[in-house]
Amino acid sequence: MDSYKKIIQKAKQDGLKPTNDGPKILKKAINSSKWRLILSTLTVLLLIVPTCYMLTYLYYAFGTKSTTLMDVTSKTLYITEPNTSLEELEFDMGFSLFSMNLSFEQYKQIGDDFYPAKTYDLQFILNDLVKKEENSKLEKIYPKNPTQTNQWLAHPGQHVELNREREWRVLSGLPDKTVVEAYISLSDLYSVEEVISEMENIDVTWAAIYTGTEDKMLSNEGKVISPIGYPVQPDQTSWSPFKESTSHEETFLNILKEIKLYEEIATKISSHKNLELAERIDYIEQNGFKTYGVVVTGPKTEIESLRNSERVRYMKLGEVKLWNWAR
Repeated sequence: MDSYKKIIQKAKQDGLKPTNDGPKILKKAINSSKWRLILSTLTVLLLIVPTCYMLTYLYYAFGTKSTTLMDVTSKTLYITEPNTSLEELEFDMGFSLFSMNLSFEQYKQIGDDFYPAKTYDLQFILNDLVKKEENSKLEKIYPKNPTQTNQWLAHPGQHVELNREREWRVLSGLPDKTVVEAYISLSDLYSVEEVISEMENIDVTWAAIYTGTEDKMLSNEGKVISPIGYPVQPDQTSWSPFKESTSHEETFLNILKEIKLYEEIATKISSHKNLELAERIDYIEQNGFKTYGVVVTGPKTEIESLRNSERVRYMKLGEVKLWNWAR
């Protein structure tokens, strides 16, 4: 019996002995908790990022936002950038987290052929244009931010910083076997058909439309505005909003109404800082379509002959290329 009591007593004493394993156990538990937290966080992030990419894709692709933004972009450039066009197959679209990148090339007609004019790289975050980069491939330097006095197409009553005689002298000094692009400011307001009838041997590619603001290039609020207009020639390129259009004038007016809903984006896309579409739409609907300036292209000698026209006020020489006129 004494032996049994001794064994019990020893067991009790052993259970009361202090141990140094407590801090180690606590540290191990803390480390284990940290790793569980890290792994849980990584798991959540790995789930969130693909989900966000999927939502981005759904927002642009299935929510028709990508198509809408491409439409606004192309239509804005067609009505604000004279004598330019886009090709549908040239659009390069890419998606990143909550954003869409859009890259494309713009063309100009010079003579019979179309030449690269600019490349654009745009980035949209959701529905907002946050970055715009453009690289010109043109020989001429065009004003990035048009003002009242540096317009390439001027209303008959507007003063512009343009040396009329110098432009004609430069044109006359070019070889006869060249084709040129020229910006023609008219002496009065005319219908586009009247202008075309006087320019039979050249192409009238784009017409600036009078919207009640171009005589001073100022809106009712005093903001500097710039020319807007539409392509004159039939356009069969896939992406053109004027493809198979029965009336370019009506198509132009409809485009103004469409992009008015996205005017902030359109203003960022365009080099023009103020479009003032509501005011200009109202004027056109009340007064119709008249042009005060056109862009033309053709043989140098044919453009030069316009100097004697009573309808021509100013000429600003644009791009020049080697002979490609096959008519």
